Amino acid sequence: MKMQYGRMPYRAAPYDTARPAWNVSFFGRAAAERSNTMMIGLTGPSGAGKSTVAALFGAVGFRIIDCDGLVHELDRDALYLEKIRETFGEEYVLDGILNRKKLASLVFSDERELARLNRLIAPFIYRIVIKRIGAAKREGGDTVLDAPLLFEYGLESVCDATVGVVTDRKTALRRLSVRDGKSEEELLARLSAQHDESFFIARCDFIIRNGGSREALCLAFAEVLKSLEKRRNS
Repeated sequence: MKMQYGRMPYRAAPYDTARPAWNVSFFGRAAAERSNTMMIGLTGPSGAGKSTVAALFGAVGFRIIDCDGLVHELDRDALYLEKIRETFGEEYVLDGILNRKKLASLVFSDERELARLNRLIAPFIYRIVIKRIGAAKREGGDTVLDAPLLFEYGLESVCDATVGVVTDRKTALRRLSVRDGKSEEELLARLSAQHDESFFIARCDFIIRNGGSREALCLAFAEVLKSLEKRRNS
């Protein structure tokens, strides 16, 4: 059965903003003592608060592999840049530098172009992620794969469980406006080019609804941790 957290009202407990609202040392110690490590796929649309949830995983001892960061690393990959030039045109790569703003303007206004870009990026990201996962397994400990395009890249296949973070569009727009400082028109175009929450609910093992307070998010996250532990030990 699909597990969703963060929807029910609750009475908020006092919250210390310097740390999550549960015993970090307990979860961190437990993670260090476990031998059967887990690979968790974390995904969700822009503005849902996925990075915040990734930080919560990090606070309790999970290693984080940031796929967005890996995409930026590709900006220095000559083969990747050549593929961009061949696929979208010379004007998108000038003097060996990717014009990210121009490319973003194209793909967020045309679903077909976005699909072309995702297909182009997928094999590059997959190879890098597999190497990072191998290194993580050698070092030991649980790992979170923070990937907005987890399913598009086929990375759910290397995960023991998947967690989706979702919120309503109004909340997402407000968060993105504060974070990115872009116009509402630009942000709506970006959100419209992405999957809505039904996509993630249908595919993820666990769903965190992040539309309320930080305390509510922390409680929902703690419930997901408990469910992941049950899955590990089952």
